[in-house]
Amino acid sequence: MKTIIAAAITCIGLFGLSLGVSNYLLKKSDVDETKLVDGDPAAATTEDESKLDVQAVPVSFRPEEAVSVEAVVQMSDSIRRMEQQLVQREQRVAKDENRVALLLNDLQTEQEELRAFSEGIDAKVELLQRLSGTIESQLADLEDKRAELKAMEKAAGEDPQSKQEDLDNKVNDVKSWFAGLEAEQAADYLKEFANNGKLEFAASLLDKMPDRQKSKILGAMSDPVLVDQLIDSLSSRPSKK
Repeated sequence: MKTIIAAAITCIGLFGLSLGVSNYLLKKSDVDETKLVDGDPAAATTEDESKLDVQAVPVSFRPEEAVSVEAVVQMSDSIRRMEQQLVQREQRVAKDENRVALLLNDLQTEQEELRAFSEGIDAKVELLQRLSGTIESQLADLEDKRAELKAMEKAAGEDPQSKQEDLDNKVNDVKSWFAGLEAEQAADYLKEFANNGKLEFAASLLDKMPDRQKSKILGAMSDPVLVDQLIDSLSSRPSKK
């Protein structure tokens, strides 16, 4: 508000000063014309030179139309609005710059994280490849040792096939004797074989008996746990007579 009042006072002062100078010049011109009519050319010449000097250096500017206070106020408001718009625009630009800077920082951070993640994956892949090679080498060594063990068992007569053949031979040797026993006696012998750690022999011997005799022998046993073990062993092998 102070700026508007000062601008209005300045305009009024300039207008008054311009009006005073104009009146002075008009009066001066009337005096010169009077002297020229009276026949004093020297004075007229002097006055003309003085007039030219005054016109060469103007002391004020007089607008063609008077500037009103309302126009000054409107101009001041317009300038103020332009300044406010300029400030707001600068603030928006600053915000946009900050936003762009934050986005760039986020992108750089994500790039670094992706780079670190990629390097970690490469390292894990390389480790897995080394482990795979080590496992393959160990498997090859294990197969070699297994083959050697089988060869040693076969040479010593302890391989599964040799054991089964030996077991079958023993069963065949006592099969006829065992078939002539009563069911209770056969059950007692089978229980004794099992208690001595020869469950496979007992099951193989029972497997050689006819189905009816098997049922009688199992029915004569008083140990249900042993019966279950023998039945499981019989069900896991083909029937032999």
